[in-house]
Amino acid sequence: MTKAIDDNPWDSGKQAVVKMLAEAADTTVETVYDSIEVPPDSVMGDLASTLAFTLAKELKKNPAAIASEVLAKLQKLIEKESLVSKVETKGPYINIFFDRAAFAKTTITSVSKSGSSYGTSSQFKGKRVLIEFPAVNPSKPWHIGHARNAILGDTLSNILENVGYEVVRLEYINDLGLQIAQLVWKLKQVSDDAGDQKYDHFLGHLYVEVQETFDNSEEVQKEVREVSRHLEDLQSEDAKISGEMVRKCVLAQCQTGYRLGIFHNYQVWESAIAHSGILSLARDMMIKCDNIFIPEEGDKAGCIVADLSVIDEFKDLKDPYKILFRSDGTRTYTGADVALQLWKFGLIKDPFKYAVFDSQPNGEDVKRTTLQGGRGDLGKFDIVLNVIGTRQAHPQKMVYTVLDLMGFTKESENSHHIAYEFVGLEGQDFSGRQGTWVGYSTDDVLNKSTEMALTEVNQRNPDESDEFKAMVANQVAVGAIRYFMLNASPDRKITFRWEQALDFNGDAAPYLQYSLARAKRILEKTERDNEVEVDLYQLTSDPEFELVKAISKYPEEVLDVARAMKKEVWGTSFFSNRITAYGYGLATLFSKFYDSCPVLKAEPRVKKARLALVESFMITMTNCLQILGIPIVDRM
Repeated sequence: MTKAIDDNPWDSGKQAVVKMLAEAADTTVETVYDSIEVPPDSVMGDLASTLAFTLAKELKKNPAAIASEVLAKLQKLIEKESLVSKVETKGPYINIFFDRAAFAKTTITSVSKSGSSYGTSSQFKGKRVLIEFPAVNPSKPWHIGHARNAILGDTLSNILENVGYEVVRLEYINDLGLQIAQLVWKLKQVSDDAGDQKYDHFLGHLYVEVQETFDNSEEVQKEVREVSRHLEDLQSEDAKISGEMVRKCVLAQCQTGYRLGIFHNYQVWESAIAHSGILSLARDMMIKCDNIFIPEEGDKAGCIVADLSVIDEFKDLKDPYKILFRSDGTRTYTGADVALQLWKFGLIKDPFKYAVFDSQPNGEDVKRTTLQGGRGDLGKFDIVLNVIGTRQAHPQKMVYTVLDLMGFTKESENSHHIAYEFVGLEGQDFSGRQGTWVGYSTDDVLNKSTEMALTEVNQRNPDESDEFKAMVANQVAVGAIRYFMLNASPDRKITFRWEQALDFNGDAAPYLQYSLARAKRILEKTERDNEVEVDLYQLTSDPEFELVKAISKYPEEVLDVARAMKKEVWGTSFFSNRITAYGYGLATLFSKFYDSCPVLKAEPRVKKARLALVESFMITMTNCLQILGIPIVDRM
């Protein structure tokens, strides 16, 4: 059972009901809590309990008869509980109705007191989380598939911060891969001047050109391999070309992220990892473990391998030996990822120095790992999350399995792969090699979305300044893209279609943004009458109370998303779409309230109460949009 946390009016109401039922049925609060559910129709009650079914198994009695007995005792207890107005039975089901006036007062008072903190909790206070996203190779612009990764990572970070975690946002920069060597080879032949193009787009087009040449020429492949070898020497000319190229590309990619409201605390660069000593430290730790060894013969002779056969899940594998380091000392992807995971958990002392990479628009610097600069230490983390596609489920699992073999069971359990399906086009996925991202980069989508939004803003606000129209169009466009990416469950593949991504009506961000702007306009239009006392007991009609209940559930919705994260075969579940669904439902209920319950024209006492409800809605929707990273629009 979970105790009421911070300002959580819905849970407070539920706890009151649970306590009352436990006393009436002479059972434990844990037993009652598990029986509580929300009826599909509020006509059947605000809460319902299936407790009679549970007790029937113990008492060997008819569930309906038990419900009747409990009801008789509840009738006496209701008088002591101000939040409950009545209790009914429907056969074996016990239906509970809140006292609308009392519950409205409790909810609105909580929201007013908490303000911008409404929806936050301290349940996970004291725990540190490191979350890595989106890790786009510095050879091209973000396409909309990368945007899904970044938006999921950013939103998950927001949610975890709201429930008490200390969150550090990390981006991994692979500046030593084959793609980098190919581009350096090409840049030695052409100008590095991107002209009017954004630099990451310039590199992306260049990379597509390189592929055809590389695939059709053994001589070019030989030259690129030589460049790749030079990149390991940080003093080489090729490494210097690469360093400047990657710096400019990552800065350009960051600009795309900033447009979406996405920021980081740190970047870890592959080149810094390669020269930091982390890999040798990890290797030394590995060979001291019982189930990691170096074979003396066979095709894996001289390699450092992990024996997976000691784990039940892998004991029947034909070849259960996973290579972590090759016989020539080079690491495999798994070996490198294990080393990085050990660093993330603080099991390897932080060897990096850090330098400011960029000053972000949110006023905070993002720092990068380097071999020169100031000494730093990220410290130890309780949980490490990696946002990466579901196709990486097996490689990610290998990393956590090796941690377990090394004796770091807790760290293995606290390593999470936040898996998501890719965004694709009709019949194909995005490919940097083939250039299928052209026209579908995140920048392209944001630009087109802004153009479409500007048309709508122009129609609604013909007399406003061009500056105002451009600002609102950008806010609407960013909201539309973020909502589109979050509104599908992460484990569901998205086929990108313009008409869905840029739908500004219905289940989309502009609908939520507009509901908030409408609430703000109501509050702007009225003068507060301090002589009229706020009587929240006026809020008892169906539209008012349904909105009150929705507002009361916000803290619990956020908490439930964090609580629901658990490891599956394909990765760790994260239901971002639960918060978008909540926001859409809240906006819909506000619209019904707005249409049914006049605010500004109501008699003074009712007006005052309804204004308090509008203000509570405004605070709740603002906080909800901020968690989703959707811009707040004052007027649309």
